[in-house]
Amino acid sequence: MKKAMALLLAVITVVSMTACTTTGGTETTGSTASTGNTDGTSPATEATESLDDLTNNVTLKINVATGNTSRTITYNQSSPLTLSDGTVVSAGMLKPVWSYIGETLNITFEDVTVQDQKASEAIQVGSTTDFADANIYGGSSIVEQLLYYGTEGKFVNLSEYMELGYMPNFAAYLEENPSIKSAITAYDGNIYYVPYIAEIGTFARTFCIRESWVTALLDETDADYDATDFETYYEGYYIGDNARTGDNGGSVTPKEGTTITKKTDQNIIEIQNNLDVKNGETLTTAFIQYIEDNYDYDDPSELFLGENAAYDIDELIALFRCIKANASYLTDGQTDTVWPLFTRQSSYREDLIRFATYWGGQQVYSSDTYSATWYLDEDGNLQYSYDDEGIWNALVYLSQMDAEGLIYSDVYDTTNKTNHRTTLWGTDDSDSPSYGFMTFDWIASSTADSLNEDTVVVLPPVAEINGVWQYYIENARTIKSDGWAISVAGCSTEEELVRSLTLLDYFFSDEGSTVQNYGLPMDYTLDSYEGPDGILYPEFSDWVLEKTNEVANGDLSTFLRDWMGSLLPIGYQKNIGFEYQYTSDRGFEGWELLNNSTVNIANYAGEGLDGDNPYYYYLLPVTFSLTSRQQETLAEQTTIDTNSDSIIEMMFNVVRYYTKGGAPDGATVPTSYEEYAQIFADMGIDTYVEIYQAAYAVMSAG
Repeated sequence: MKKAMALLLAVITVVSMTACTTTGGTETTGSTASTGNTDGTSPATEATESLDDLTNNVTLKINVATGNTSRTITYNQSSPLTLSDGTVVSAGMLKPVWSYIGETLNITFEDVTVQDQKASEAIQVGSTTDFADANIYGGSSIVEQLLYYGTEGKFVNLSEYMELGYMPNFAAYLEENPSIKSAITAYDGNIYYVPYIAEIGTFARTFCIRESWVTALLDETDADYDATDFETYYEGYYIGDNARTGDNGGSVTPKEGTTITKKTDQNIIEIQNNLDVKNGETLTTAFIQYIEDNYDYDDPSELFLGENAAYDIDELIALFRCIKANASYLTDGQTDTVWPLFTRQSSYREDLIRFATYWGGQQVYSSDTYSATWYLDEDGNLQYSYDDEGIWNALVYLSQMDAEGLIYSDVYDTTNKTNHRTTLWGTDDSDSPSYGFMTFDWIASSTADSLNEDTVVVLPPVAEINGVWQYYIENARTIKSDGWAISVAGCSTEEELVRSLTLLDYFFSDEGSTVQNYGLPMDYTLDSYEGPDGILYPEFSDWVLEKTNEVANGDLSTFLRDWMGSLLPIGYQKNIGFEYQYTSDRGFEGWELLNNSTVNIANYAGEGLDGDNPYYYYLLPVTFSLTSRQQETLAEQTTIDTNSDSIIEMMFNVVRYYTKGGAPDGATVPTSYEEYAQIFADMGIDTYVEIYQAAYAVMSAG
C-alpha cells in the first residue's frame, strides 16, 4: 500500500509541475472536440488547475464486459471464497483484486456492467447515451469501436493528457515500444484507449502431440500393426521439381551448431501412394524404411521428437496416415477410429488454415488473432491473405487430408461447443474414450498432467518460409483487440477524470502490472521463480495453487480471472512468468525446446532471416482506425467481412467437399482458384483492400 501511494503521489507531483508551466499563460494544449467541452476551454488545462491528490475517495463506474458472467470485476461464483488472510468474498461483492485496487487508489468501484453482456453490445448500448452511464468502458474484442468513438469525441484523448504529464507509466511504456504506440494510434494521430498487450516476443500456441504414439509406431521392432485398408488422396507437396533435397531444404538447423541432412530426393507420400496394398502395416513399415534411408537418427521417432526434429509437411502427413491406419494398435483395441489432427474447439477451426505456412510459406495471420488477415508484400504494401492463391492451394491440400480422415470431423461445426482437446486427449480412461493425436494450442494447458500425461511439444515442420528454409510458427503474441477507454460524458467531474487516468496508468506501474498478472500481493513472492528464459518472476503461494485445484480444476488462469479478478481483458501488459509456472514439467521442457531452437516468429520489429520479402516478419495491428467516410464506403461498396461466417464457411466447404464431394444443397464450393477469387471480387475485395491500405499508411506514417 505505501509503495503504491508513494508512486501515485510522485505522479501527482509530475502533473502539478506540468500544470505550473502550462496554465499560467495563454497557451493551451489539446483538442476541445476530443473531450466534449462546450465553453471553449481546454479540458486538459482545466484538469491541471485542481489536481486530485488521492486524499478524497472517488466513485468510478466501470463497464468491462466479456459476455461471461464470471469475467467481470464482480464476484459471481455461487460459493464464497475464503482468501489466504481469512477474508470471505461472496456473490455480489467486488473480486479481491479490485477491492485491493480500490483501497490502493482510494476508489470506490461501482460495477455497472450487465454481467453476461458482450463488450460489443455494451458499447452499442452505451453509444445511445454518449457513454454517460460509466466512467470507463472496456472488454473483449472492442478496439475497433473504441478507436471509432474516440475519434468521434466520445472517449478521452489520452495523448493530450500524457503530454501534460498524466499517465507517466503508460507514456514511458509507449516510448520504449514505439511499434505498439503506432499500432494503437487513431488516424487523427491520437490515442484513445489502453490495450491488452499479450506477452510480446514469445510464442503463443504451438504443436503438441501424443509422444507414445510416435515411438510405438516408429521405434517398436515387434509392433502388431493394423491390417485395415487405407485409401489415399493427398498427392504430396515436395514432389517433382519441388523435391526436398540438396539446396532445396536438404539441410536444416534445428538449433545452433546442429545440422540435419536429408540424403535423397525421395518423397514419402509418393512412396506410400505407390504401395500395392495400403494399410497400417505397409504404410508404417514403408515410412520407417524411408527414415532409415534419408536420416541418421538413432531412432526413427527422432524425426519428430526432440531438439533435432526435422520433418516437413509431407512427412507429417505420412505420420498422420500411419496413425489413422493403426487405430486399434495404438489404443490397445479400444477403438478403430482415431483422429490425427484436431483443433481445440470448433471456434478455433481457422487454426487449420495456418498449415498454409508449411506449403510454400503463405502468410495467413502472423499473430494469434484470426481477424489479423493482413500481411505486407515485398514493396511494403498491405495485402489481404484469404483471397491469395496460396490459401486456395492450402484449402485443397487440407481437403485431400480430410478425405483421408486425418482431420477430426467435428471441428467444422461451429454449433458444437465441445472442447475437442478434452474429448480427444482427456477421455483415455473413460468408458467411452475418444482419441486424437496432434493439436495446435497453448503449451501450459495442452501439456497439463490433469489432461493427459503423454502430450509433449514438438518443433514445427521445416519449410521454405520467405524463400529461406527454416523453422517458423506463424502465431506470435501481439496486441489484442481488448482494452478500455475513459468516457468523456461519463466523467462529469474533474476528480472522476483524473482518477480514471490514474487507474488506467496504474496497470503499467510495477505494482499494478504485478497485481493484474498475479493477483493479491500476499499470494506471491517477488523474483523467486526462474522461468525457462532464465528470468526471475513472482512465484505463487501454495494457497493459490491449492485453491486453483479445489475450485477451478487446476486451471490457474481461470481461477485468477473468475475468482480473484486479475488477468481481465483491460489495458495491461501480460507477463509470461504467470504461464511458465502454470505449466507441467513436460510443458516446461517444451518451452525450453522452443527457446533453445532456431524457430522464428513474426515480431513488431520485423526482424527475421533475410529472404524474398524484407517485410515478411512484421506484425501488423489487429485493428485499423478508419474514418467515418471509409466506413461509409465499406458499407456502400463492399459486402465483405473477413470474420463473417459466410466467408469462413465457404473456405471450409472447400476443405470438406472439394475432394470427396457430397456438399449439401446451397453450399458454395468453388472448384478452382478462379472461382474462389471471383467470390471475393464480387464482394468488393479491391475496394476493401484499398481502404485498409490507406488506413495502414496513415497509422504507419504516424
